[in-house]
Amino acid sequence: MHFSNIFEDDEQYEIIECTKLDNNILLFKQRLDENQHYIVKLKNKQCAILFEKGQVLDMVKEEGIYTIKTEPNTSFPEEFSDYQIKNNSDSLCILFFNGNIITNNKFYLKKKHNSDFYGEGCFDFQIEKPLKFFNKVIEVRSYYSREELLEQIRERISKIVTLFIKEHKDEYLIKEEMIRSSLDIFKEYGIKIVSSDMRNIQFKKKL
Repeated sequence: MHFSNIFEDDEQYEIIECTKLDNNILLFKQRLDENQHYIVKLKNKQCAILFEKGQVLDMVKEEGIYTIKTEPNTSFPEEFSDYQIKNNSDSLCILFFNGNIITNNKFYLKKKHNSDFYGEGCFDFQIEKPLKFFNKVIEVRSYYSREELLEQIRERISKIVTLFIKEHKDEYLIKEEMIRSSLDIFKEYGIKIVSSDMRNIQFKKKL
């Protein structure tokens, strides 16, 4: 199975396109019938990945109109073999990824340890490497929201800050640069931070 720009005049095609992606939805899944012929309309800032039973079959990132061919992909990139969803038994599916800049993502830390620490801010991000993001969405659901991703990221950053507090017990201000560098964990998800504004990042010892 693979995407193609070749159309057959004697085939009847079902047209599919994704209109579900917005500032809150990062990924949308549509199941396909292997016996059906499809035309896929890919919009600007969208990416489509074809997969079956957890394994990537093909990917397109350019806006355009494609068909899905049933014959084996003779130009199958070797890198696709490295990306799969473990224990996934989904039949043939297409995943639409949102490539737009996702804005107004609230960032906050509020947790109790031996010290209290807190912080807030806002940042924008973009899915830069869909294959990496695919690999992190272990169980592909019908859609994946930005809030699900942000919860994972917040938890990871909270652990980083907790470690910082343990190692720097006499400091009362968490350096903004440290928080910014902790955002590098987004790279594991194939995500690029476009802009960020972190503020009031500090902690204080309990009396």
